[in-house]
Amino acid sequence: MEKGEKKAAPKEEQKKNPAPAAPEIEYDVTEFAAASENLFGAAPECVTAAFRLEGRTKATKKEAERIVSAFLKKEVK
Repeated sequence: MEKGEKKAAPKEEQKKNPAPAAPEIEYDVTEFAAASENLFGAAPECVTAAFRLEGRTKATKKEAERIVSAFLKKEVK
């Protein structure tokens, strides 16, 4: 290597090749129901009903938040 040349910094190489994102973990409805008060501020029955209405038994945390939130906002007829 000559005096005028610079070696590429390892940080620059990392920016070019970002690490692949880890897949989100899916949890069972029973796990969400068990932690429903802490996660959603709702009763376990509400979480179970929301998943049943959606036709799902597993979801990621983000999906579960959407499912339960939508269920709790529905108008009661």
